[in-house]
Amino acid sequence: MAIEDEIKQFFAAEEIHLPESMKLLIELKDKFNIPEFDADAILQSIKGDGEHAKKSRMYLRNRIRESLNACQRCPLYLSETHTQKVPGEGPLNSPLVLIGEGPGLDEDKQGRPFVGRAGQLLTTILDKLNISREKIYITNVIKCRPPQNRTPNKKEITACSHNLELELSMISPKVIIALGAVPLNYFKPGSSIMRERGRWITSRGYWIMPTFHPAYILRQQGKTLVKVKWAVWHDFNNALEKLTELYPEAISKISYNEKE
Repeated sequence: MAIEDEIKQFFAAEEIHLPESMKLLIELKDKFNIPEFDADAILQSIKGDGEHAKKSRMYLRNRIRESLNACQRCPLYLSETHTQKVPGEGPLNSPLVLIGEGPGLDEDKQGRPFVGRAGQLLTTILDKLNISREKIYITNVIKCRPPQNRTPNKKEITACSHNLELELSMISPKVIIALGAVPLNYFKPGSSIMRERGRWITSRGYWIMPTFHPAYILRQQGKTLVKVKWAVWHDFNNALEKLTELYPEAISKISYNEKE
């Protein structure tokens, strides 16, 4: 038997398990008649400002949310404190991604990330940096609210990781800001946020800046509060400087403009 026939028989007999991100890219390519074959080229083709690219991103966003809503990989979705899954929010062509821990009470009710007190503080930080929240992507490591807002455990994080990985694989951000210990340890297990904040991490091609979670800032008082606020301010500015270095047009794409 010729080698070509053996290969054909092998692929006909074996079920091929493609990563979810690859399946989604193939689906996108077919639906929108994208001529590129390389995964990176397909992703690059949907990051523009044209109508075709915008429709492609909208389709991807809906498919990512469908995948998330179908997720039953851990018991959190059955928790009494869980109302709905909370997907990431923002454009899929954002060069900057902010990652928190998981939804709290307000996020669970509204189905949006960072809308409670910590989210309001995060929005204030972004406003002071002239960064439009609507122009960046904000998400969490886990998408279901844990009971009593406790820290998610390792099994829950592992089970939910495919949701975050699907988001990141579609966005391919230049810079990630990890808000708190949970996203820090997602990229660098066994780390301490007290030791690592403000220090760059490079993982899987991402530049990651760990900093304190806004909820941590809200728990501080007096001199400690002032110190923590300045630390976070410094970290955000460093992240934006790196973003400008890697992608000079990035700041103009995520900043408020005069019309706003």
